[in-house]
Amino acid sequence: MPRHGRSNTARIFVALILISGQLSTLGCIAPWTSKDPKTVEPSHDWETIDTVGDVTGVVGMNSATIRAITLITTLKGTGSDPPPGEARNMVLGEMRTRQIDNPSQWLASTNTAVVFAEAVIPPGAQKNDIVDVRVVVPPETDTTSLAGGWMPVTRLSDMAMLGGRMRKGHDIAIGAGPVVLDSVTDGTVTEANQKRGHVLGGARLLEERPLGLGLMKDHVSIATSSRVGSVINKRFYMFRDGSKKGVANPVSDKYIELAVHPRYKDNIARYMRVIRHIPMATSTPARLEYITEAEGLLLDQTTAQVGAMKLEAVGKEGVDSLKKGLDSDQELVRFCAAEALAYLNESESIEPLAEAARINNGFRYRALLALGSFDDLDVIDALEGLLNAESAEARYGAFDQLKKRSSELPSIAGTKLSNGVQLHAVRSAAPPMVHFRLKDRAEIAVFGTDVRVEGDVIFIGQDGLTIRSNGHRKLKVMRFSAGGEEEVRECSSDVVQLIRTLTDLDCQYGEIVRTLFGLRNEGYMSVRVEVNAMPRPDRSYIKSDEEEGKLDSSEMLADNFTQTGESAKTEESSEVSTSNTGDGTLIPAFD
Repeated sequence: MPRHGRSNTARIFVALILISGQLSTLGCIAPWTSKDPKTVEPSHDWETIDTVGDVTGVVGMNSATIRAITLITTLKGTGSDPPPGEARNMVLGEMRTRQIDNPSQWLASTNTAVVFAEAVIPPGAQKNDIVDVRVVVPPETDTTSLAGGWMPVTRLSDMAMLGGRMRKGHDIAIGAGPVVLDSVTDGTVTEANQKRGHVLGGARLLEERPLGLGLMKDHVSIATSSRVGSVINKRFYMFRDGSKKGVANPVSDKYIELAVHPRYKDNIARYMRVIRHIPMATSTPARLEYITEAEGLLLDQTTAQVGAMKLEAVGKEGVDSLKKGLDSDQELVRFCAAEALAYLNESESIEPLAEAARINNGFRYRALLALGSFDDLDVIDALEGLLNAESAEARYGAFDQLKKRSSELPSIAGTKLSNGVQLHAVRSAAPPMVHFRLKDRAEIAVFGTDVRVEGDVIFIGQDGLTIRSNGHRKLKVMRFSAGGEEEVRECSSDVVQLIRTLTDLDCQYGEIVRTLFGLRNEGYMSVRVEVNAMPRPDRSYIKSDEEEGKLDSSEMLADNFTQTGESAKTEESSEVSTSNTGDGTLIPAFD
């Protein structure tokens, strides 16, 4: 597992360990300076080196898992006192460190349970990003359910079993929050799915993940490292602390640290690929030759992805060539051109990307990511138009991109309820839909107007919850407590109002999700109900009728259009191992 340095020095140390300590394939590592008079800095003809990717490989493109052993509280008699062992000892030690009185008494309560917790940190994650925390009951305990549980403040770190004992490193994230059981959406309640769940957006990162480039063994030198940093910074820069700074920092003769450019924060894989396509040559003739070659690749649908990436890598110089792609009669060429233009903030790409997101699920994931990269406010109109799409993925994907810009937009107006659930009433002319998010946050989005519970309702839920009709378009919501007391609320049959009423009766997110699914399953809701209807990156591009016969079936491009041709040259010259970036192309991976 890669380490997460807290300082620049630590990040450099991580890079050096990854490159020099783990990869024998890189050979001897040259020092910054040498006292050997026979050693000279290698000379380079930069015009003969095609791209940054010819001399570097990627560091930090794997996901990292951090863990903790913690306590879940506020259970209703379904917890247990954990048996003697490492898990119990670690929780007791943490409680004593935090000066909690009578820690053994807390563990003995059936209202608490010891659990394993873990979170997966994606590549390029930044400080203060949030991630989900998965919690699982250890098999050796007698805990029967985590329903209604709360994870108190928990520190997650990289952990390993050493010498028969569980060891933890420094804290990487800190989190807390309510547990949403897997049984909420599994359809049925089983013994297993009552013992596992997630704390949505439950951990906040205390530091960023290192991301960078390592020099391949035949190119390790201060000159090459500096040169790579220079050409990257001419293409990518951003404003930090009031000053303009490049994203690349050559910290040694073998490693270039990279900051994540804001335009690519949701698409790190593309960011790294574009960087590796940046030409090393700076002379005008060489760059013109590079652009001409890339344009030719773009206009051929079998190599369109490569060409678009290369033109995106040269920046504004590639815009005119990319715009030629928008006029192509080949659907794939048009899409690749529009996608690259979006990351260059060219508004001509907005309309074709919105249309791609609307009608083609093979393009939808990448189209919405590209639309989300825009600074241009015109993109808001296009995204709001997609709120009327028939596709649940297109609708919710557009909503998600709009929310990242502002939760205050009238089209997606929302509020945060007392139980922490974010509730949005979304303007949409498409058939009504209720959407639950079970990733990153507790959120309910109701698409359309007049979305109601229908019929003569007699619904009996869990934990003493009952919902009955109470006149025309009215409901009575009742809840019995363990002590026999009854709480009663009345509301309209409008789903938004019902959600607010359930919240007023202390229903947590998981219970609200389960209740609305129950109402739907019993026929009291005819509207579409979806969970995590987010565009998926694993779908294949399907040709429209106009494309039939133009692209051989053996060349169908899956998900992010598996690269042909472009990667072969890079991999043949590389003596490092390869790993898949997730966008279909194998690139050198140092970690």
